[in-house]
Amino acid sequence: MDSSKITYWPVFRGIELNTQVSKLFEKLYFKFNSNLSNKTPSILSIDIANVQIKKEIFKIILLELEILVLDITELEVTMDDLLRLNKKILIDLTNKSIIAAQSLLSHPNNGTISNSLNSTLSYKSLLLEHRLLLQNLILLLVFGSSNIAPEYNSFLKDQVPLKQVEVLIDNFIIQLADIVFFNLINSCQSLSQLFDFLKDNNICSENYISARSIATFRNNLLWSQLLSYYIRQPQTVYNNRYQVWLFSTNGISCQYVYTSREINFRDLSRLQLVIIIFLEVQDFLLPKIQSFIIFIGKLCTYIFRNTVRFFIKTLLKSFAGVTKSKI
Repeated sequence: MDSSKITYWPVFRGIELNTQVSKLFEKLYFKFNSNLSNKTPSILSIDIANVQIKKEIFKIILLELEILVLDITELEVTMDDLLRLNKKILIDLTNKSIIAAQSLLSHPNNGTISNSLNSTLSYKSLLLEHRLLLQNLILLLVFGSSNIAPEYNSFLKDQVPLKQVEVLIDNFIIQLADIVFFNLINSCQSLSQLFDFLKDNNICSENYISARSIATFRNNLLWSQLLSYYIRQPQTVYNNRYQVWLFSTNGISCQYVYTSREINFRDLSRLQLVIIIFLEVQDFLLPKIQSFIIFIGKLCTYIFRNTVRFFIKTLLKSFAGVTKSKI
């Protein structure tokens, strides 16, 4: 591809950066009017919601992000402060988005943050990846590409394509929407309360109109989070990969990108580390086991072929001997 055709993100603060940020936010609002169905095998909590509710949740998060960028700019927060407070900023932004969503949808626990939020696996997974999720994005939106450390930028210094920033903000909006809406579902005390909440606010899409379908969705969502946190996330960390979610004309999609994940090892839970160790043992033993199985298969084939060949020769000799004796 001709590099001259690639549009790069502004390098420094200034009018050009502010203009590009405004265009980026405006473009996102247009994306919310496109197909918002999940086209991936993975389950998102917002899959149960209809198109209008998805739009409102996305708009809430984007608005909170806009306010955050303006506050950081007005308060003249330094880059070092952002790096140090990144996790706290993400938690605060998540909580504000949850409160706004609860107010919008008249949640039974309206105005409060669920105490179970911090214990959910999706929330723990979010915090584990807070640098990849929010840190790079905020630095780009506030300071431009000149302050992105090489380990977080797979492109040349000061050469961050505009498309990469779009990917980062798409991923942030979708993942945070998943957390926010999951909290609304998870904070309902019972299935009947959840059903009433979804029904009273006309939240569900046409695929989820019965208590049974809602219960099945909730169970599948919890199971998917278990697999994601204890299996898929350790695998992506181990393989230096990161899953990003994207808005597209065909719906919400995802893909894996390569990035440095060494810093995430120290944040993994004990069970996740066990999974990493298992993967290492698997990488060491699996090729040897495969070679051994192939060897055993070849040996069995060799023995079988020679046994059959010996049996046929013996049978033919016996037949020839019987024939000669009769003659």
